[in-house]
Amino acid sequence: AVSVDITPVENLVIASVLSYYLYDRQTYRYYPGSLPAKTANEGGQAYRANYTENSLSSETTVRYKLEKDGHTFQPLIGFSAYRFGAENFTLEGKGYMDDEVMWNNMNAVLDKETYSAGTSCSSTKKMSAFARVDYNWKSRYYITATGRYDGASNFAANNKWAFFPSAALRWNISNEAFMSNVAWIDDLSLRFSAGLTGNDAISAYKSLAMLSSTTGGYLFDGSQPVAFYRSRLAEPGLTWEKTASYNLALDWTLLKGRLTMTAEAYLSRTTDLLLEVQVADQTGYNSRLTNLGEISNKGLELSIESRNIEKKNFQWTTSFTISHNTQKVIDIGSEDFVPQLNCPGNNKYMMYGYVNGYPLNALWGFKAAGVWHNQGQIDRNKETKAYVSRSNAYYSPGHPYYVDVNHDGALNEDDLVYLGSADPVLYGGLQNTFHIGKLRLSAYFNYSLGGKIYNLSELWMAGSSMTNQYRYMLNAWHPERNPESNIPAAYFSDELPSSRMVYDASYLRLKNVSVSYTFDLRKVTKHLRDITVSANAENVYLWKYYNGYDPDVSTNAGGSVIRRMDNGAYPKARTFIFSVQIRY
Repeated sequence: AVSVDITPVENLVIASVLSYYLYDRQTYRYYPGSLPAKTANEGGQAYRANYTENSLSSETTVRYKLEKDGHTFQPLIGFSAYRFGAENFTLEGKGYMDDEVMWNNMNAVLDKETYSAGTSCSSTKKMSAFARVDYNWKSRYYITATGRYDGASNFAANNKWAFFPSAALRWNISNEAFMSNVAWIDDLSLRFSAGLTGNDAISAYKSLAMLSSTTGGYLFDGSQPVAFYRSRLAEPGLTWEKTASYNLALDWTLLKGRLTMTAEAYLSRTTDLLLEVQVADQTGYNSRLTNLGEISNKGLELSIESRNIEKKNFQWTTSFTISHNTQKVIDIGSEDFVPQLNCPGNNKYMMYGYVNGYPLNALWGFKAAGVWHNQGQIDRNKETKAYVSRSNAYYSPGHPYYVDVNHDGALNEDDLVYLGSADPVLYGGLQNTFHIGKLRLSAYFNYSLGGKIYNLSELWMAGSSMTNQYRYMLNAWHPERNPESNIPAAYFSDELPSSRMVYDASYLRLKNVSVSYTFDLRKVTKHLRDITVSANAENVYLWKYYNGYDPDVSTNAGGSVIRRMDNGAYPKARTFIFSVQIRY
């Protein structure tokens, strides 16, 4: 990276930054024909690949500062550009007879049917022209106004550019004349901001139709021709996802800095969401990316920092945060629902998805009602139609049943119900730090109260005869030993998402503990100043209700991160770090 700052005249600064990034990865793999898993005369298998990515970015700004009679005025204009490119090349072959050559003669295969090559290339560009004005009068009233005109190449041809304005106001109340005699308030400020931001976090070329190729078709005249087919629909109107945000905050510092607090309220509305929506199967496609719908996000945050004790050889400080956030789906257009994640299996029932009027991170599934205990219970249900099983084969003792929402005797999407939100009701953290002479001790807790989590692993491990099972399956239904249990029989497998797999995600975690001690050596030797010995522990302990490892997990599915969906995620590692610092 190269940066240049020029001041041609007083108070005028021209700054420019140019940076270049290059990443190149070479991969070589060879599996000799002599490996025990190889059959006779099978030969070796070679693979080599080259992946390269590079980026070039630049930003130039011109800013000026003018101060006069208590007025401070600072305008700024700028332009930035960014380009990213990636290329991938792979070769793979099977049946190499000379293991010494390895990947150095990839073309030397006996059968070209075992030889394949692959290439790919992508490029994205972004540009921004922006301007900002900062103004304040006697450090009492502050105004900031910003305008950005941003362009991204990964949107449709006529929708690559968008304008994003914002403004912020601040009133420093503590500098007003009527506050001059209030000695116990050090600082008191009221802030308000509003603005529009954009999201362009999609892959390159998503607005364009895509052609894919295959050589896996039928043979014609003894050869297998290349076939091209359209694998993605075009979206000629694809454009920026936009969020309008509003923020109101109060900052105050009391008692000569001993107590600092910030209370904040925010509201945002996001429109033109970049969503993958399902399309009719007869079109030949599963989904398409489009701009759709509107969501809201609002919340409150409170942070407090206190210097509780300040003595010469003993100090104690505390930081505490508490937050509440609510996200809601306002509109998804003509769609009844937009799935984020469907359950595995042939019936793709929605587990996470957007529905009008419900939380953004809503969990969906069937309402589990119990287990068929006997044939009489099954016969009575034929009249009431209160409950329903997966199919006729599941109407037998030991199999689970669910609430039949519309009493039609069939289990389908109409019986899906809202099972809660993955978002907590309250969340935050607590930090305590102690200084006792040369000893420093710190402990940090974070917490989350409320919210639900799907334990997707139970689709495989609860009742399946093909995998290990959870401990609670020891209490599963059995015709003789446990005929009243509402846990499905141990030999049973039902890959349906339901309330049976949804748990309270509340937790309290001792996130970090650190301790250090400094030995002052200045009176012992003139060569060393001090030695600090430290120990740090991360993810020390977790208190939870959840039956899995950790309720604070998220899973990447279909290119998006699904909040609090546990698909067998590993627990956070507990780590210990010891260090010694020597200062001369």
